[in-house]
Amino acid sequence: LYGLLTKISQGEGSLTDLNLLEELCDMVKNTSLCGLGQSAPNPVFSTLRYFRDEYLSLVSC
Repeated sequence: LYGLLTKISQGEGSLTDLNLLEELCDMVKNTSLCGLGQSAPNPVFSTLRYFRDEYLSLVSC
C-alpha cells in the first residue's frame, strides 16, 4: 500500500496502480483477523471516495 501511494503521489502511477490500490485495501479489510487490520485501509478508502479527481490527476491513463 505504501509503495503504491508513494508512486501515485509522485506522479509515477498509472490507472492500473490506482485499481490495484483499491483491490489491496479491500483485501486487507476483508481478510484481516483483527480490528486494526480491518480498519487500517479506511483512510485510503475515504480519500479514494472523496478525492478521486485528485488521484486521477496524478496518474497517467
